[in-house]
Amino acid sequence: MTQLDSNLDEFQQIFNSAADGMCVIARDFTVLRVNDAFTAMTGFTREQALGKKCYMITPDPCCQTPSCPMLQIAESLQGLERDVTLKNCAGDEIDCILTATPLLNPARKLTGILTCIKDITGRKRFERELITVNQKLEKKVTDRTHALKEQEDQLVKLLYTDTLTSLPNRLRLLRDVAKSKVPVVALVNIDDFEQINNFYGYAEGDFILVSLARLLLDILPNPAYTLYKMHADEYAIFLDAQTAANLPMILDDFEHLAKHIATTILATRFSSNHQEVLLRVTTGIAFAASVDPKSLVIKADIALREARAARKPYLFFREADGIDARYQNNIKWAKLLQEAIKYDRIIPYFQPIYDHRNPNNRHYEVLARLADNHGTIISPYQFIDLAKATRQYPAITKAIIQKSFSLFKDLPNEISINLDVEDMLDLQTTTMIQEQLEKYNMNHKVAFEVLENHSLENHTAAVQFLKTLKKSGCKLAVDDFGSGYSNFAYVLSLDFDYLKIDASLIRNIDQDANSQSIVKSIVAFAQDMGIKTVAEFVHSESVFTTVQQYNIDFSQGYYIAKPSPWLLNEK
Repeated sequence: MTQLDSNLDEFQQIFNSAADGMCVIARDFTVLRVNDAFTAMTGFTREQALGKKCYMITPDPCCQTPSCPMLQIAESLQGLERDVTLKNCAGDEIDCILTATPLLNPARKLTGILTCIKDITGRKRFERELITVNQKLEKKVTDRTHALKEQEDQLVKLLYTDTLTSLPNRLRLLRDVAKSKVPVVALVNIDDFEQINNFYGYAEGDFILVSLARLLLDILPNPAYTLYKMHADEYAIFLDAQTAANLPMILDDFEHLAKHIATTILATRFSSNHQEVLLRVTTGIAFAASVDPKSLVIKADIALREARAARKPYLFFREADGIDARYQNNIKWAKLLQEAIKYDRIIPYFQPIYDHRNPNNRHYEVLARLADNHGTIISPYQFIDLAKATRQYPAITKAIIQKSFSLFKDLPNEISINLDVEDMLDLQTTTMIQEQLEKYNMNHKVAFEVLENHSLENHTAAVQFLKTLKKSGCKLAVDDFGSGYSNFAYVLSLDFDYLKIDASLIRNIDQDANSQSIVKSIVAFAQDMGIKTVAEFVHSESVFTTVQQYNIDFSQGYYIAKPSPWLLNEK
């Protein structure tokens, strides 16, 4: 008996009882001993295994190559552990952890190799299945992301393009103006176009609108000028002057352009179906060197109206025109607002929000009203901007929050309240809101509405406050969704509960195919994300019926009810 055999006999009991496959291999890789676990794992009997070369019994792709584990041990006399794939007697693959230890005599000469084979086929199979599942999930996420991106791109295209002329529309103009440095805008409006529609018909009217768009594109001096199709019979021309120093030259160019447009259109015969139509246009031009560019289109519209009233082909908006009267009007309204706040005349009005699926479950939007010293109720459109300019807006928010929370603390109804960026950036206001929520336990009964066109990307504090409200149990709503750039990623990032679809898309949804297409996309997106939808400006039975057909969850508007004090709503 060899020394190796003698040593092995001493460990025979341990060797045979091992749970993992054990195998003793001689220096020439002949199998000398195997245990029961080895025969069960490989399917080879002892008689089949003993005396055979190890690479003949359980071949591995590395066998008899420089990467062969047994060759490496024979050369290095060092043990190793690695994952290997062997084959059993039926030719099936077995995933194993191979642990191999050299057996050395006192002279440190290799006498054999003790191997332990741990079967991890099940674990490997699970890992492969997990990888496959992950790959499938990743593909689904990627496909869904691409689908949402395509949906968003399509919606953006619909929102920013006039369907009749394929020109960029008013929303795109407002976006471009907001991004510019020194914007100049000219509004070009067809005189008495309603008469043309009434006399020749809408088909002829549409032909004229398209033909005029092509003509204006040809008239533009260079690609720096952009043409837009506004509402109805109006077009806009936009150019960024870049710096105030460029304005004198740019405004001269716009004046020449306005003259050229007027004379060219007057000399053009627009004909279709053997009908020739003569057009006249009026142009209003405005620029913004240091003022808020968002009001630029309004100023151009004022200039256009003044030009039409004066029977001139074009006019520039001048800041100095009527400035004293505007200042006096601002002073009057500022005083009225101060008195209303001082004497507690900021009044909450409530407009019901109709739940299509549960009509008895009424929600209410809280809207601010101001009562003057004669008791006359004044709409927020007349004082909100002034309140912000005079820094009195937080007092209005405070009054609305306190009064509506106090009123609804013991009622089951949910209410929604508008939040402005200024509210969310004002520490006193945010603290007050959180204190009132806690005082009246209103967290689960209030939704805070944020206008879609409020840019929050650069307002970390505002975003954090919204997340705090959401975490406390409050709901969040995007107001006027569709009125500007509909950023779906923004909606998902703040986990909104409601999308309130803008009035501009709902007003004519019973007739306008473009509005229907946009609303359908918005509703599909919201449903996929588990977000409820609210149709604003539901003003007629026809619109109300159409809104229900598009599976919108809630309706709000004068057809449901006008805003009113709570006593009238209780009735």
